[in-house]
Amino acid sequence: PEVAATLLFLHPVGLDGHAASWLDLPGVLAPTLPGHGERRRARSGLTLADIADEVAGWTGGPLDVVGASLGGMVALHLALQHPGRVRSMLLACTTARGETEVMERRALDTEDRGSAGMVDSTLQRWFTPEHLARTPEPAPVGYARRRLLDTAAGALADTWRAIGGHDLRHRLAEITVPVTCLAGGRDAAAPLPVMRALAADLPKSRLVEMDAPHMAFLERPAEFAVQVRDHLAWVGEEQP
Repeated sequence: PEVAATLLFLHPVGLDGHAASWLDLPGVLAPTLPGHGERRRARSGLTLADIADEVAGWTGGPLDVVGASLGGMVALHLALQHPGRVRSMLLACTTARGETEVMERRALDTEDRGSAGMVDSTLQRWFTPEHLARTPEPAPVGYARRRLLDTAAGALADTWRAIGGHDLRHRLAEITVPVTCLAGGRDAAAPLPVMRALAADLPKSRLVEMDAPHMAFLERPAEFAVQVRDHLAWVGEEQP
């Protein structure tokens, strides 16, 4: 009999596996990526391919991968390096190519200002202004703030540089599993045209949109979980 796939959630930069706790997705596996949380460490030269290899080593069997932002980039590498392991992907608010100069500047700023000096600009890039203005502060925003403050500046800088070295545009046609590309209509970091182009370059894909910012899964977790369940239903229909 066919082995059931494990639902794997890969988190954005600066967060950890606890990020998935905001989603009503029973049984989801959500590891903390290298350089984050209790696994924090600065690793000069770290690549997203390295992270994908580590993730593959932590898991067994087929995977339905949900990747948000950095997690989506890692998911792409996972699908290319370990194609027999990935049954499907939902790629949320992510890209097939990191902007090298932008990421290098962000890494340098992080090293110069420290983690605390980058929190406000990061949260403004991640959430809508009205969500950040809510009082009391929404719990997922407080979680993101704490994680960013608690992550070593060197580890954050190395991760930004790893994103800057990420470019899989020329290999997307090799990914033949079903992929849902989830765009945030209010996402300035990975806007709708970027997600539309990603979907167009993947052989078996569909594009869905949420009225949400870059951290769609944290600002609108209930709606995001519905999108994940819809993706899994679609994947089930696509299987031979």
